[in-house]
Amino acid sequence: MESTKVNHLQYKEDLRIPVPWGYLAAKVWGPDDGLPVLALHGWQDNAGSFDTLAHHLPVNTRLVCLEFCGHGSSSHYHPGMFLSLYDHIYHVKLVIDFFQWDKVTLMGHSMGGQIALFVASIFSDKIQKLISLDALKLRSSSPDSFTSDMKTVINDFQNIARKIENVSRKPSVTTYNQAREKLVKNYSGSVEAEHADILLVRSLRKIGEDEYVYTRDLRTVIRPFLFNDFTTEKLKEIGRGIKCPFLLIKATRSITSVSSEPPELHQEFLDIYRNASSDFHFVQVNGTHHVHLTHPEMVAPYICNFLGKM
Repeated sequence: MESTKVNHLQYKEDLRIPVPWGYLAAKVWGPDDGLPVLALHGWQDNAGSFDTLAHHLPVNTRLVCLEFCGHGSSSHYHPGMFLSLYDHIYHVKLVIDFFQWDKVTLMGHSMGGQIALFVASIFSDKIQKLISLDALKLRSSSPDSFTSDMKTVINDFQNIARKIENVSRKPSVTTYNQAREKLVKNYSGSVEAEHADILLVRSLRKIGEDEYVYTRDLRTVIRPFLFNDFTTEKLKEIGRGIKCPFLLIKATRSITSVSSEPPELHQEFLDIYRNASSDFHFVQVNGTHHVHLTHPEMVAPYICNFLGKM
């Protein structure tokens, strides 16, 4: 009997990567000896964000879809600890060290793409290639509003810390349909119900007959990119540090936090990446912020071609 030839990437396993506060969860696709690609999901998403895209990637890829602290199945920080952008950058470095990768390709969506930009610049010796999915840059922080922004973030964190204490005693329960409707509404048309189902697999934990609780850490509600002191000039310096081949895919109907920033600033960053990277490609595709999930066939050809280039 002839063996069936595998013509698409296969799901392999779920991993728990040990860290000092618990573990970071990851969903792994492809062979152990495949070319390593570390995928980083967006804010409030999880490793399922790459499920549909994975089937379109080269079969010789080892795709490790990481879940950031407090997202999906990953451990939460201990009570009272603050969660910020800096933590996620550090966590990606921990994962690279765990796998002992000499070189790895980073592929990040939205917040994950913003984290990938930082990692590719700071640890440029470790990054083979960089793929950013609808993440041009981190939102610039204004020095003029830094004090008031910090005050808001600290007050928000205190309120959320109190909520976490209450949740530990009595978690908020939802039905599956309620969770799905809420996700679709909150994503403002970026995903439909069928794609919400993919994300909810790792966003919910069943505790009874049509009774679920969210797996996320409430501290992730404070968006990491709102708690930063990265001015435009600092972000430009990060951009200049990205030396590896870089593919930036932008959705035409994006809902990212930088959409309201001036177009000329976006062009300035594209020029910085083009001058810094050894091989920069910018592509626009017709789709929403989650186009890699909803219509992976729109982005996969560009990614496969980019991964296949030596």
